[in-house]
Amino acid sequence: MKAFKLFGRKHEKKGYPTPPSIICEKPLNSFPTSIEKDSLKHRKVREALKTFKDIYCKRYCQFKEDKLTGKSKTNTLQEVAISMRMNHQWVNTIKRIGHVDGIEVGDKFQYRAELCVIGLHNQFSSGIDYMGKDMNSLATSIVVTSRYSNVMKSNGCLVYEGQGGNPKVGSNVSPHDQKLEAGNLALKNSMEARSPVRVILKVCRKSESDGMDTWSNPEYSFIYDGLYLVNQMTQERGEYGKLVFKFTLNKMPDQPTHVAPENVVMDGQFASSRRKSKGSVAQKHIVRVNDVSNGKEKFPIRVVTPIDHGQMPASFEYMVNLVYGDRLNQPILFGCDCRESCIDCKKCSCIVKNGGTMPYNCNKRLAYPNKSSLIYECGPSCKCSSSCINRVSQCGIQVQLEIFKTEYKGWGVRTRSFIRRGCFVCEFIGEVYHIHNRKARSRPVADDDFILSIGVGKGFIDATNRGNIARFINHSCTPNLCFKDVIYDSNNKSIPHKMLFAVKDIPSGRELTYNYNSCKGKIIKVRNNDCYCGSRECNGQIYF
Repeated sequence: MKAFKLFGRKHEKKGYPTPPSIICEKPLNSFPTSIEKDSLKHRKVREALKTFKDIYCKRYCQFKEDKLTGKSKTNTLQEVAISMRMNHQWVNTIKRIGHVDGIEVGDKFQYRAELCVIGLHNQFSSGIDYMGKDMNSLATSIVVTSRYSNVMKSNGCLVYEGQGGNPKVGSNVSPHDQKLEAGNLALKNSMEARSPVRVILKVCRKSESDGMDTWSNPEYSFIYDGLYLVNQMTQERGEYGKLVFKFTLNKMPDQPTHVAPENVVMDGQFASSRRKSKGSVAQKHIVRVNDVSNGKEKFPIRVVTPIDHGQMPASFEYMVNLVYGDRLNQPILFGCDCRESCIDCKKCSCIVKNGGTMPYNCNKRLAYPNKSSLIYECGPSCKCSSSCINRVSQCGIQVQLEIFKTEYKGWGVRTRSFIRRGCFVCEFIGEVYHIHNRKARSRPVADDDFILSIGVGKGFIDATNRGNIARFINHSCTPNLCFKDVIYDSNNKSIPHKMLFAVKDIPSGRELTYNYNSCKGKIIKVRNNDCYCGSRECNGQIYF
């Protein structure tokens, strides 16, 4: 991808370690370093999750028209996970105490079955997972949901109710006293042995919606909250008048806190102290601007800063369409003759231009994210309907985004909606100049400019004075977005639309990034820019 971005002071060197500027090649006979081993473990987890979602997406497309119930959906998720286990595609298959390789505190997951695939929690429905038997058993992990009366106190102390005798779990379960066996006994043994337990929180996403159905956009997700110690076990009368076990757990020190996404609400009474109203932000942040686009985007784009930070982004004119410079002719693209939707790969001229395959699937996500960097979409000269599956990026931003102040990189962009892999996120908007434009060649480049190269010998997009939210997206050595060149309203391949798509599932509250160093061809380093992306695979430098 031939793109680079010039930007302003996107980082502050104060209080942050300077990455190495010299990288030595590793001898051929040397052993992998601990960092390389950790990177490999993370990669295995990501690959397992990707395989799970690819298989599930295929089944989702097959059964979409059958209008399956939520129960059928849960069964399908478990069937996908079981089929992966039979094919030896699970990772971290050996149960263990403590953290799991390749998973960090704060990692978020969309489905309960994913926890089994990656070895974080090996029970499809039971809330307590353990290893060993009877008095030799130890709890490995628990999942906190609203089916039991679990409570997170203001000091971070978790009161977890034992398992058993709960009609909420199944229609055939009658209330009865809980027994000190299985998972309950394992938690008691963990308390006596001072053995840590992994805690996974099930959180609601009621305030977030991207217009997708419940199959692909569930109302909840799961977040790994770290290791806890069981400090106390009591027995008392529960909700149905029966005896239940109450386990008091405290989070171990030196772990991230408040990892719940800013715009979600915990299930039931759990974590009531963290409950927020729709559209609210973290307690220490404040909304400075409700909509920087002034109503031009489908969803408002707000600006969020810490309470003690009053600085705002430099003023610019928000645009939703590219502005072409003088004497830049855009030849009209010849469209297809499809009457309704473009489904015939041999007759549709737009599909033929894409190599005979539709670039998007039935969910209007990239069907082959890594196949090609050039996409032909149906445009204004096409006879197909506006709902054609090949009209995606031209429809504008379909997810909720916000601009926020990062700790070290200046302004950044994060999502307020869950974004599926392959989804369109936004276009890089600005003033388009051809490389032969005299004004463009004579224009001086300042430190606070926002410029994106269209390609070597082609031109660039200048979003310094006029642009959209894409101008604030930061760099990362392990990005969650990538550029695709899209053509739909002209036949000029030298000046395509620069569209950003998700290369992985992106949870709500996660910062959006792309790789500034993904330029192919000649790269010129105009000044020293240390990278502060914080990735395990960071190369230490940003080039322009």
